[in-house]
Amino acid sequence: MPITLYGLNTSPPVRGVRLAAKAMGIEFDCKSVDVLLGEEMKPEFLKINPHHTVPTIVDGDFVLWDSHAIVTYLGDKTGNDAWYPKDIKKRATLQQRLHYNNSVLFTRFRAYVDPIFYKNDLDVPPERIQRLQDALDLMEPIIHEGGWLVGDHPTIADCCCVASVSTIVQVLPQLTLKPKVAAWLRRCKKELPGYNEVNAPFANKVAEHAAKILREKWRS
Repeated sequence: MPITLYGLNTSPPVRGVRLAAKAMGIEFDCKSVDVLLGEEMKPEFLKINPHHTVPTIVDGDFVLWDSHAIVTYLGDKTGNDAWYPKDIKKRATLQQRLHYNNSVLFTRFRAYVDPIFYKNDLDVPPERIQRLQDALDLMEPIIHEGGWLVGDHPTIADCCCVASVSTIVQVLPQLTLKPKVAAWLRRCKKELPGYNEVNAPFANKVAEHAAKILREKWRS
């Protein structure tokens, strides 16, 4: 029986999970939960995940949420050493990259975009944009000499981080990427399994949605 994935494809954490699953050969039964419409607060979803967040997976009688918890669970479930290394130092480095994505990249992106999407508040303080630029700059020293976040092979950390980075630079094209980060992003687009299927079109949709809100505000 396939694992059920609840979420919205425009969500970077959902896309990170889908990229990691593609890389490890896992197929999902995908169920849409549109957080922009408040569907995560429906009673039937709250019974599954009382924290009402996406992504959420159901694997038999086991329920798990948080994208980084999910991708590491999938790595352990498959035993895929390439995408989720068993070496304790590589795994610790991978975990650090996941925490960077969660606590820096995605947190700062949400601080920028949530007021726009959920409150129609377009008066974004300049420091929020600067903090996103700083977050991207922090990636430069942690790109391994092998070209990936952990070593010379992509891992689930690359899957999660690229879902965030690709969305950030689509929504805020004025932000710049340092050389190693720009090369890493190009490499992800070319080499991550399923990138053009499960990530690229939905990162574009987030940017289009933000631009639409801005255009409507300017017209009013």
